[in-house]
Amino acid sequence: MDPVLHLLLPVLFLLAMRIDTRKVLMFAPLAIFPDFDAVFELHRAVFHSFIPILVLPIGLIVFSKLKRPEWMLRAMLVQFFLASHIVLDLGGVAFLWPFVKDQLFFDPVINFNLQGGVNFIIHFDYGWRPYVPMATTDFVSETGFAMIFLGMLVGIVFRKEGWASICSMGRIVRGFFTGRE
Repeated sequence: MDPVLHLLLPVLFLLAMRIDTRKVLMFAPLAIFPDFDAVFELHRAVFHSFIPILVLPIGLIVFSKLKRPEWMLRAMLVQFFLASHIVLDLGGVAFLWPFVKDQLFFDPVINFNLQGGVNFIIHFDYGWRPYVPMATTDFVSETGFAMIFLGMLVGIVFRKEGWASICSMGRIVRGFFTGRE
């Protein structure tokens, strides 16, 4: 999946859950952090492994619970953004790297057919396969472009409400940088 969707989908989910907008936007870059393992030419291995995705954030959550309870929401947001990246990349990630170099994958296939009635065929392909490094990633894929286009159309239809939301988000971002609301 492309970085735009890695960033957009978890942010929209958290905002729909009415989590504090300022905190969501502050931790949103963590949603694309795992893709920086492409720098080491081990894309979907180094930072897609369970160590940076589970062990470190869970350690932060435990520390927050025991020593700094006021950090708990932040720790949970760190965990959510990192884990969302892996869930969205489940077409193949070396989750147990460096111990196992094979990729864990989960590829659901849903077919919809209207011939001879309404038919749904759902097939789940999952398991392990040999690691295949990905050196590059598209910034915006065809699916990402389609999602952005769909968002623009929804924005046009609901422009009054959308403009009010954009103005509100602008005030929040401005307040984040100036220290005022």
